[in-house]
Amino acid sequence: MKAISTVLLLIAGATVFTVRPHGQEAREKQILPQSYLPDGQARDVMLQSCVQCHDLRNTVSQRKTLTGWKRTVDEMIWRGAPLMADEAEQVTKYLAASFGRDKPIHDELKKKSAGNKR
Repeated sequence: MKAISTVLLLIAGATVFTVRPHGQEAREKQILPQSYLPDGQARDVMLQSCVQCHDLRNTVSQRKTLTGWKRTVDEMIWRGAPLMADEAEQVTKYLAASFGRDKPIHDELKKKSAGNKR
C-alpha cells in the first residue's frame, strides 16, 4: 500500500510541475518595461539601482520635464535608492531626454497592469 501511495504522490507531483496554470501564458507575454529604456550608461545604472525596489513600468510610462525627473530621482534617493550624486545627475538627464514631455507613450504601456508590483 505504501508503494502505491508513493507512486501516486510522485505522479501527482510531476503533474503539478509540468502543467501550466491557466493564466501563465498571459504572464509570460507581459511587457518588460526595461525594454523601453534606450541604451546608455544611465540605463545600466537604473537597471542596477531602481529595480531593487520596483519594476520600471511606472517610470517608462511617465513624461516629465528635467525638473520633474530631478524631483523624482531626489525622492527616490531620499527613499533609499543607492545612487551617488554623479549617477543621480546622469539618470535625471537620461530620463528627461528619454521620457520628456514631448516623447510619446507606447500603447502597450498605456494599459494598466493587473499586478506585478514589488
